[in-house]
Amino acid sequence: MPWVAYLWHTAEEAATSPHKAMSDFQAFNAYLNEDASYQAALKHHQEMWKEAKQAEIEVTHALRRVTRLMMAVDVVRQQQWKHEDISEEQDKALEDLTTDNSEIWFSQYGQAADDVEEAAVAACAMVIEKRAQAKAKKTEAREHCTLLDFAKDQAREAFDKQKAEAAETAEAVS
Repeated sequence: MPWVAYLWHTAEEAATSPHKAMSDFQAFNAYLNEDASYQAALKHHQEMWKEAKQAEIEVTHALRRVTRLMMAVDVVRQQQWKHEDISEEQDKALEDLTTDNSEIWFSQYGQAADDVEEAAVAACAMVIEKRAQAKAKKTEAREHCTLLDFAKDQAREAFDKQKAEAAETAEAVS
């Protein structure tokens, strides 16, 4: 229940002003800050969402790696095709400088591009795996929301009981 609706509901329920309801809201929040079981559930809840967010960031990083690898394939293929149909003079100069002719360089670049493509495919598989992990963590964190709500409801019951006991004690004293 949104806090404004809670204040209105509490004020109406207690037939008091919203200012008293606000003090009740603040008192309950102070109680929640001191309630060990709620704080433990809240901490676990926050950690779960942090892990889910980190998992999604890892998916993005893995996708970017695939993009970089595919860009590398393009660059290597472009370089590969530069070694097709070069003049005999250029081929001789290449062989003098590197001990390999243009056909060998063409083949080497082709094999390198194939290797990078294989790495890209493996990276795609990693994206799928990381995406499944991220989805599982997000689902788990969403399910934990109901546990956090339950812990808050338990704290509310304890708070209301404590408040009622305090009111009874105050009436008995006066």
